[in-house]
Amino acid sequence: MAVGFQNQGNSCSANSALQCVVHTPELSSFFLKSDNVRGPKLTNPSVQQDAQEYLDFLLGALDQEFKKQENPPKGKKVRPELPSPVADFFEGQTKSTVKCPKCSNMVSSTPESFTSLSLPVHEMTQPVSLESCIREYTKDDVLDSWHCPKCKRNQKDAVKKLELGKLPRNLILHLARFKCDSSGSVEKIDTTVEFPQILTLWEQEYKLYGLINHMGDSDYGHYTATIKLPNGKWYSFDDEVVEEIFELSRCSSDAYILFYHKTSV
Repeated sequence: MAVGFQNQGNSCSANSALQCVVHTPELSSFFLKSDNVRGPKLTNPSVQQDAQEYLDFLLGALDQEFKKQENPPKGKKVRPELPSPVADFFEGQTKSTVKCPKCSNMVSSTPESFTSLSLPVHEMTQPVSLESCIREYTKDDVLDSWHCPKCKRNQKDAVKKLELGKLPRNLILHLARFKCDSSGSVEKIDTTVEFPQILTLWEQEYKLYGLINHMGDSDYGHYTATIKLPNGKWYSFDDEVVEEIFELSRCSSDAYILFYHKTSV
C-alpha cells in the first residue's frame, strides 16, 4: 500500500528521498524480516534542503544505526561493528589509473566507495541521454602536472582514467543540475535528460524503480518522488498525495536523482 508523508513545512526533499530509499526492494524486505532493527532519529529540515544532501545523510544515518550494537554486559569485550545492509545494497567502488606520457607507467589509485554518483549535466537546448552523462563522468582527464614515481619527475599531459570498479546492487545516479555562477549565485540547469527504464552498464542490466524530481528553480523549488511498486505500477508521491501514473515519461527536465536495481549478476 502506497502511503504519503506529511510535509512539515520544508520537508519535501526529505519525503521524496525517504520514499525512494524505503521502496528499494532489498531494504524493504530486510526491514520486514528483521526483528532487531531500531529506528534512527531522522530530523526534518527546518529550511529547504537539497534532496541529494538529505539522501546522503539518510543513508549515512541508516548505515551507522545498523552497525550499532546493544551495550555489552560488564566484563564482556565489545565486538566488532555489525555488517551494514546499506553497504551491501547501495555501495559501489570507483578506481582511477594515471598513465605517464613519457614512460607509459600506469599507477592505480586505491578504490573509493560511493553510494551515489553525481553525473555532470551541461546547459543544452536539445535533450541529452543519461548514457552520455555517464560517459562524461568517466571520460579521460588530462592532468597539467603529475609526478611519475618511475621517471621521478613531474610530467605534463598525463592521462587519468576513471572507471567503475564495482557496480552496486542498487545504483543511485544524481544529475548535477545546480551550479554556481561567477557571483556565487546558484542556478539550475534545466536540460532535458532522456533516461531508460532498462540501463546496461558493463554488461550488467539495471531496471529503474524510482526517481526524485525537482520542479522550479534554485530558490523556490519542490521535490516529488516517482516509484514503481511491487504490483508493477508507477506512482507519484507528492508529500501526502499519492497517485497512480499510467505512463511514465522517459524524458524530463525535472528528473534529479534516479534509482536503478541490478537484475543481472
